[in-house]
Amino acid sequence: MQSAQESLAELRAAIRYCENAISAAEGTIESMDFRQQLAKQQAMNKQESTGREVALTEMVKKLEAANDALVIDNDNLNRENAKLREASTDKPTMPVIPRDVAIAIFREGVQSGVRDAVAELEGNTIKIRENDYVGDFEVSFSRDIDLDDELDLDWMRDKVGQYNEEFVADALKGLCEKENFESRIHGIDDNK
Repeated sequence: MQSAQESLAELRAAIRYCENAISAAEGTIESMDFRQQLAKQQAMNKQESTGREVALTEMVKKLEAANDALVIDNDNLNRENAKLREASTDKPTMPVIPRDVAIAIFREGVQSGVRDAVAELEGNTIKIRENDYVGDFEVSFSRDIDLDDELDLDWMRDKVGQYNEEFVADALKGLCEKENFESRIHGIDDNK
């Protein structure tokens, strides 16, 4: 289908080229008419001017014929493209991703996400401030919490790669159903 669209684009470009060439040739013919009148005034050789006009007229005829053929080809390609579009809506042609590859991609994506989150948390502190009134007294609390001391970031890094295949397969199955993937995963959503 892509090659039909590329051919269609090339055909349209060729049509524009021919139309431009016809316009240029017509402009040249008009210019030749003007020169022919000058030639009569200056007693130039009339046969030379007429020969150019005949050659340009023949060129215009050839270009018009080529343009007509390109227009016909364009119409045929449009019809063929419409048929291909109809055929493509009838049958889904989704690529199938092997189950092991999908699981590896899922694990790598989760690991990447956790690594990014850990990198964002690492070395940071959170400042907690709270003010409250107890009767007529204001009680203020302020504390800086070092996330490196409170969170076990190494455990988070190590744990992320330990998902078993069944967990990942269930997660992927849910994603396939909810997100309407344009591809299928072998062994996970084969029934579609």
